[in-house]
Amino acid sequence: ALLAGGFRLRTHTPDKLAYALTLQGAGVAVLYLTVFAAFRLYQFLPAGSAFVLLALVCAFSTAIALMQNAMPMAFIGFAGAFAAPILASTGQGSHVGLFSYYLVLNLAIVAVAWLRAWRPLNLLGFFATFGVATLWGALKYQSHQFDSTEPFLLAFFLVYVLASLLYATRHSMAARQAVDATLVFGTPLVAFGLQVQLVQPFELGAAFSALALGAFYLLLSA
Repeated sequence: ALLAGGFRLRTHTPDKLAYALTLQGAGVAVLYLTVFAAFRLYQFLPAGSAFVLLALVCAFSTAIALMQNAMPMAFIGFAGAFAAPILASTGQGSHVGLFSYYLVLNLAIVAVAWLRAWRPLNLLGFFATFGVATLWGALKYQSHQFDSTEPFLLAFFLVYVLASLLYATRHSMAARQAVDATLVFGTPLVAFGLQVQLVQPFELGAAFSALALGAFYLLLSA
């Protein structure tokens, strides 16, 4: 109903575009919450089916936002998507499932960044992803979970390095506005801080991580 009302309002009342997009974004957020609650709270859906449905809703909302060139609608939809596992959490879920879900959302954000220079969307994904990852790491992480956690940290790092590159190369602004300093500097700082915590049990783990990060940025600068 929210989606239908938003589309109708946008078509028949162009002067209320912002409100129409807000309704559409709220409709998408309700879809996310419904699927996630059906999986986590009531076990109506198996994990695989819920994951596929969440990915489809994410693709649907991204397509709608791109078709209408509507950054606010995309922002609202993704905000609902990132909030869904937190609002519906029982505290017993697997971090692999949570981070896999967030990885799908982040890949969708990168896909949007390929087509549009929507900085607020990039920042939403960055702060939501690394904020939840930091909170989970402080409260729940155990050293035996390294093998199932490190790949996600590397993936999130690469996603936002790519997002910052796409923002710098696919914008229509003056050159001085081309760099998103939050992503360019924030991504390595936050990711390396989390990496140091993950590799604490390993001798020289932080040193080799620093070496790898330095080599990566030297290659990137070239």
